Amino acid sequence: MGWKVSALIVNSDKRVDEKELLSKLGFNQLKEIESKSFDEIMNPDDDEVYIGTHKGNLIICAQDFPTTFLNQVVLKGEKALTSYFPNIEICSILLHSVVNFWGYSISKNNEKIRVRGGSAESGTFIEYGNPVEQELDLLSKSTENDGERLFSFEDDPDEVYTDDQVGENFVFEITKRYFNESLDVNDELLETELKGFSYQNPTFNTVVKEEKKEQKWKKYLSIIIVIIILQLLRKLFFSN
Repeated sequence: MGWKVSALIVNSDKRVDEKELLSKLGFNQLKEIESKSFDEIMNPDDDEVYIGTHKGNLIICAQDFPTTFLNQVVLKGEKALTSYFPNIEICSILLHSVVNFWGYSISKNNEKIRVRGGSAESGTFIEYGNPVEQELDLLSKSTENDGERLFSFEDDPDEVYTDDQVGENFVFEITKRYFNESLDVNDELLETELKGFSYQNPTFNTVVKEEKKEQKWKKYLSIIIVIIILQLLRKLFFSN
């Protein structure tokens, strides 16, 4: 089975007004649509978002928005969700098996705990934070070779696998952190119904672009300050 997943897991059973929460996250012009099982909408259409609960966790399935969490910096969308759920772990999981794209992010109180992600084309493009418990078994089966992590398994000792070929397994293991069972065998989770909404003109993409511009400007500002300090020091030394 090929897996396509774009979802958020909030480790909280706090009751929320779904429409109000989604609006705060940047999903605009919301209209309620048919509820569907997680299995059907774990990777929903671009203009649809689904929200529901399973075993004490809030689940949000949407395109694009969970991808913005795959960053070592906490962006505004993640901050908005954290403000709703202080002292709570927030996890983003992403899979697209066609291109071996995989990723996961875990944060709490606007602090990143762990972020990893990659694809067949790009390799592992982000890795931040210390490994969490659910990663340790798989990581123990890997070795480093010229900066590349390679995996070998007892049931297939002659084959060597790269990070992108094992990324899906890591995402499944991360889901055990919240559901006590891996996503790929968790029938109860797959059958869980989530409330659906259509939306238009989302602002979370705009927020991400603005945040990146702000980070870029701060970087340039830091460079300018360093240049000014160096010029002042040069003048000071030469004047003496």
